[in-house]
Amino acid sequence: MTTTSGATSNTSISQILAQQQANNAASSSSSSSSSSSSSSDDPLKSLSGDYNNFLTLLTTQLKNQDPLSPMDTTQFTQQLVEFSSVEQQINGNKKLDQMIALQSTANAYGAVGFVGTQVAADSDQMPLQDKKGKFDYKIEHTSGSALLKITNSAGQLVMVKQVDATVGTHPVEWDGTDYTGAQLPDGAYTVNVAYTDANGKSYDAPITTYGTVDSATISDGTVSLKMGDVTIGLDKITNISKPSSSNSNATS
Repeated sequence: MTTTSGATSNTSISQILAQQQANNAASSSSSSSSSSSSSSDDPLKSLSGDYNNFLTLLTTQLKNQDPLSPMDTTQFTQQLVEFSSVEQQINGNKKLDQMIALQSTANAYGAVGFVGTQVAADSDQMPLQDKKGKFDYKIEHTSGSALLKITNSAGQLVMVKQVDATVGTHPVEWDGTDYTGAQLPDGAYTVNVAYTDANGKSYDAPITTYGTVDSATISDGTVSLKMGDVTIGLDKITNISKPSSSNSNATS
């Protein structure tokens, strides 16, 4: 294409706009952070300005193109389609943000129903609430012995004890006392049960912890349940029930 404005025949509208955007980016880097953040928050407005520039350039090219070698009309169509596609993507992103906001609101209402319930979670983080803690450990391989260790939030060992090593799931209720018999404060504790099979291979038993939900939090559309000082993501919850007063094996 040849224009009277002095552009080379190899220069297209896309190249001109790309250079223009590069110049704008270099210019905006020296401006204040507040102005740059406000412009980046409205991509549709920025695109609208580029689109007006595009139409201006397109009209100028049509007026000044070489009549003996006119630009192929498919190039005009292609560039118009590209701008239209970008605009649709930006609008689609805005709709998606609205849907996420609505989903977060729905999650907030749904999370209220968890408060006051007892939940089970695939986690070794156990809440000690009202001087009570509850968990299950699962022995998956034949073993002669299994060792229970409970540590506090500072990583200090507060309980160590030999426990049932038979294959199967073993429920345990802990009264919150340490290995000396002293009562520990409510808080977050980590549970570990280690055992060795007949071949000498060591394992850590899968742990399921229980707690009563005090509150629920929502961050980026994700619901987390808070049980005392322990926060568990909803994706790790395996069971939800009303609080039960039934007793299992007591550990003290």
